[in-house]
Amino acid sequence: MSIGHAGVGLVDGSSGISMTDQVYALLKEEILRVDRRPGDLVGEADLAERFGVSKTPVREALRLLARDGWIIVLPRKGYLIRPLNLEDVREIFAMRTMLEPAISHQAAVVADGAVVSRLNGYVERQATADSLGAALDAAREFHLAVAGLIGNRRVSRALLDLFDEVRRLHFLLPNVESHVTSEEELAAHKRLVAALAAGDGDGAADIMRTHLNEVGRTMVRGFGGI
Repeated sequence: MSIGHAGVGLVDGSSGISMTDQVYALLKEEILRVDRRPGDLVGEADLAERFGVSKTPVREALRLLARDGWIIVLPRKGYLIRPLNLEDVREIFAMRTMLEPAISHQAAVVADGAVVSRLNGYVERQATADSLGAALDAAREFHLAVAGLIGNRRVSRALLDLFDEVRRLHFLLPNVESHVTSEEELAAHKRLVAALAAGDGDGAADIMRTHLNEVGRTMVRGFGGI
């Protein structure tokens, strides 16, 4: 095992996880938690020292993060954590509103008792979470579980990227941090579960649309307050 600065730990290749993948995951988590803020510059040498590895896996991880849109390559200068603007926030929720109401409508056809129980479990975890990260993880799993019911892997992958963006927004905007455990948020999830349990596709779609519009407005207001 190699240990970088600040207790960052990487395991050798015998674990089956490449060093590149480990650097990618650790650096992406720092971006999502806003330990590295939008607009920050990062360099290969500094990251290699921090993670206790050579520049090669760092360079490859940075290439992958640039491919996925989390950083911008600045030739001869380094790498920039991709900035966010108000239009980004609007686009994120516009895409979710295009996808998730339709998903919820289809999910109502196949939701059964086991699914309803699992979704209620995520809502309970979200309500009782002892940290922002834990609450966001529960909310993410809730929405992914609903999407998973329709069996479309491409849709689920697209939503994963959007949920990562929303996670970063929660850490970036302290004035909206409490929203993920608010009564309004939790009530919307409970109403959606009830609609799915009843096989009410139209109701589930309407609830999801209203929920996303409300969260989107909260994020837009929060972004304006930075």
